[in-house]
Amino acid sequence: MSSLTSENAEAKVGVFWDVEECPVPDGMEPSMVCENIKLALEKKGFRPCNVSIRVYGEKNNKFKDDFLLADIMFLPAGDARARYMRMGNDFFCWGFDNRKSTLMVMSRDNTEFASSLIMYKNLNFNILVAQPENAHKRCSNCRKPLDEIITDEWLWESLSAGGDPITKTQEPDLCNSTH
Repeated sequence: MSSLTSENAEAKVGVFWDVEECPVPDGMEPSMVCENIKLALEKKGFRPCNVSIRVYGEKNNKFKDDFLLADIMFLPAGDARARYMRMGNDFFCWGFDNRKSTLMVMSRDNTEFASSLIMYKNLNFNILVAQPENAHKRCSNCRKPLDEIITDEWLWESLSAGGDPITKTQEPDLCNSTH
């Protein structure tokens, strides 16, 4: 994992969270989870005041009002495909306005955003990701381009509690496995 410089720590952090695929854990409130995300980022050298969080979910998400009451941007975006499209468009626009910043994507399948994330890494962005522990594992050749650009990666369950990123290890190649 690469270390962050003081310049990076001063940069803005845009967090794009698919709340349907990385749900608010049982017993927690959305505001608590957002504070824990900021805490985890602070442990990595980012300033919480530079972190903005956008939450994407279905219009009838049970926490929609809680996010809004906590002054957290909630963006209704429909099914998984619609959320991927809206998130991708939004972090494209956000990145255009926030050069050399840090982009964090929290979703079940971050490979959906691989080409955009690679582009931002080439523009000197830090790339942070989180996904649930039960996310479908892809073969190592499928994830390789993404693994090479990720600054830090969390399991959603750890990040939502303010935990540390995972240590990158050799994962089994699932390309040839049978189901």
